[in-house]
Amino acid sequence: MKRVLALVLAVCMLVVFLPACGSSTPQPAPETPKAQTAEDLGVDLSKEVVGGQKEGAEYNFAIVYGGVHPFFDPWLFGAQQAALDLGIPIPIVTSPQNWDQTEQNVIIDGLVAGGINGIGMFPSDAVAGNEKISELVGMGIDVVTLGGSPATPSDATFCYATDVGASVAFATQAIIDELKAQGKTEGKLLHLCSSLADTNTQKRQAAINEVLAKPENAGFVLEWELADTDATEPAEEAISAMYASYIDQVDGIVCTGYVNAQVLGKTMNERGTNDGVVAIGIDDSADVLAAIDNGYMKGTMTQSAWAMGYVGIYALKLLADGYTIKPDAPFFIDSGYFLLTQEGLPAYAESQQKMAYDFVSTMADKYFNPPAN
Repeated sequence: MKRVLALVLAVCMLVVFLPACGSSTPQPAPETPKAQTAEDLGVDLSKEVVGGQKEGAEYNFAIVYGGVHPFFDPWLFGAQQAALDLGIPIPIVTSPQNWDQTEQNVIIDGLVAGGINGIGMFPSDAVAGNEKISELVGMGIDVVTLGGSPATPSDATFCYATDVGASVAFATQAIIDELKAQGKTEGKLLHLCSSLADTNTQKRQAAINEVLAKPENAGFVLEWELADTDATEPAEEAISAMYASYIDQVDGIVCTGYVNAQVLGKTMNERGTNDGVVAIGIDDSADVLAAIDNGYMKGTMTQSAWAMGYVGIYALKLLADGYTIKPDAPFFIDSGYFLLTQEGLPAYAESQQKMAYDFVSTMADKYFNPPAN
C-alpha cells in the first residue's frame, strides 16, 4: 500500500507552472504524467468520432483558472491529454495570480488578442465573470465553464462541476454512520469551511443541516463551524486552537476546503493519531492521502480534477466542429464525486482518468446535436 500511495502522491504533487508573485520570469512546466488510454481503462470511445482536425475549423483553445489553487493542478494534464487524443494543438493553460475577476479579464483579453476561439474557464467571480462570458460569446468565442458555475442565466454552453451540496451531504452522513457503527447515538461535529459569503459554502451549510435534521440522525449536531479556513495561516490557527482546547469534545470533522483538509491531514500525520475523531477531507492533497493511508482520516470527498481539463477541451472541439448544445440539455452537468478511502488508493490515479473517459464517451450524443453537414 505504501508503494502504491507513493505513486499516487507523485502524480498528485505535480503542479502546473504559475508565475511567482512579483516575478515575470517564465519557468519550465512540469513533465506531463503518462495517462492511461480509454482502451486501457475499458471505456469504448468508438462511437465518439470527433478526433482529427475538421477542414476549416480552428482549435485555438485555452483553459483559464479562477486563481492560484492546488485544485487546478491536474487540469493541465487532462487538457493536454485531450488535445493529444483528439489530434489538435495543445491548449494554453493559464491563471490570474489572485482570485480577482479584473485580473482574469486581463488574461482573457490577452488570449483573445492572440486568436483564441474557445475558452474553458472557472470564473474568478460568479457575477462579473458571467458578464465577461457574455462579452466573449458575443464575439463568437465558445465558452464552457468548469469546476465553478457563473451566475445564471449564462451564455456559457454549460457548467461541468461537482454538486457541492450533494458531496458534503454524503460526507456528513458517512461520518455519522461511522460514529453509529462505533456504538454512538449522539455526537458533535465540526465543519471546516471557506468564506461564509461564498455561495458554495452556503450550499454546503444547507446540505449539512439537512442531513442532521433527518430523524434517524437525531443526537448528532453541528457544534462548531470554522469559517475562512481555506488558506494556510487561518487553517493552521483554527486547527491548532481546536487541538489545544476542545479536541476531546469533537466526534467528527467534515472539511469542505482543500487547504483546511490538507492542514488537518498534516496535523493528524504529525500527531500519529486521529484522537478518536472521524474525519473526512476534500480533494487529494498529499497530506490528506497520507492521512487516509495511515488510517487517521476515514477518507476524502473527491472528484476528477483531471477530467475538468479533459472535458473542457473535448467540448470546445465539438463546438469548433459545428456541434450545438441541445435545447433541453441542462446548464449544470454534475461531474460526479466519490468518497476515497484507504481501499481505493491503489486505483485512484486511474479512476481520475476513467471518470473523464466515461463522461466523454456519451457526451456528444447526450448533450449535443451534430453539425448540419
